[in-house]
Amino acid sequence: MFQVEEPEYKKSILRLALFIGELMLSNGAETYRVEDTIKRVCKSRGFNHINVFTSPTVVIISDDRFDGYSFMKTIKRRAINLGRIALINDFSRDFVKNPEITVQESMARLKEIAAFVAYPTWINYMFTGIGSASFAYLVGGNSVFDFILTFLVSIVAQIVYDQLIKISYIPSFCCLVSSLLMAASGIMLTELGLLTTPKMLIVGSIMPLLPGVPFIKGVRDLIAGDLMSGVVRFFDATIIFISIAAGVGFVLEFWFRIGGAL
Repeated sequence: MFQVEEPEYKKSILRLALFIGELMLSNGAETYRVEDTIKRVCKSRGFNHINVFTSPTVVIISDDRFDGYSFMKTIKRRAINLGRIALINDFSRDFVKNPEITVQESMARLKEIAAFVAYPTWINYMFTGIGSASFAYLVGGNSVFDFILTFLVSIVAQIVYDQLIKISYIPSFCCLVSSLLMAASGIMLTELGLLTTPKMLIVGSIMPLLPGVPFIKGVRDLIAGDLMSGVVRFFDATIIFISIAAGVGFVLEFWFRIGGAL
């Protein structure tokens, strides 16, 4: 039997559900998925009147029907980590099906999920470079130099982005600086005669920065009726698009004004 009459037990379940929601939102889960998971976790322990409000920047859980308990957590950093979301989904299913799992065990498992890293950093950078170089090839970068240089520049730009995001927590600013670096690198390599044009390198290198997944998730939230979350995600993706375009456009405009040509 669940200890539904004990206030401390209910608080511990709500805090557990809040932590689950925080992990899901910070790793890129859709709004409807977060709300559904939180409600299922609470209902599995006898709390059937839980209200949940989520947006990309906050998650709120409350029960104003009985005791008025309310918990809130702001989300300051967001990323896309589908591996962690899959692990959280597996955990939530186990928690709902198995009433013997304690809150302490659950919190320990969730902390392990929060620290989970699927691949070493160097593997992520390597495949970032391969993906960028492949995009450059698809848009016409057929030479070996195009492939190799796009591979290297995209890795350097991704490293710069990762270091800046640890300091500023502003994705649009980090994308702006990284896109400036990519465009400047492409022009410099062209001026050195290693490339015939910087277009392919720039197009390939910016691909890892494009917020395709957040954009699609924003559209998905709008379709599902989560208007606030959908607009926030859509606007956030748009700002990043603009930042990338501004960084590349500024460098190219400067190059054109001093006599460069694509």
